[in-house]
Amino acid sequence: MKTKTTFFSFLLFLLFLTTTASTAPNYPHTENAIDCACEIYVPNVFSPNGDTKNDIFKAIPGTSCSLSQFTLKVFDRFGALVFETASSDEGWDGSYKGQKAPQATYVYVVQYELADDSKKLPKVVSGSLALIR
Repeated sequence: MKTKTTFFSFLLFLLFLTTTASTAPNYPHTENAIDCACEIYVPNVFSPNGDTKNDIFKAIPGTSCSLSQFTLKVFDRFGALVFETASSDEGWDGSYKGQKAPQATYVYVVQYELADDSKKLPKVVSGSLALIR
């Protein structure tokens, strides 16, 4: 009896696998920005201490980049969103909910699309960032 149950479970598993593979939704894909002709410079440290040097964290598109979409998100170590912008001209001043964010390591994600990209696939750049006070 155990052999029949095991065989039946195996058949259900195969049916599930076949159904899942053939009906998977068509999610939009992204391209790694390393393969992109447009380079985005993102520093890995900044010091919002008021000395006018490295006081704002922002992603800087190269001069040859023409972007149709842009988002920059910064997360703390717990995954909370501490900053978000849709403009490449705006940056994070190191504050969160009106208070100075603590000196720590944060994670950033930059997602953008090139205006002249025929595929219209979003490019993604991500990494870590140290906030030093």
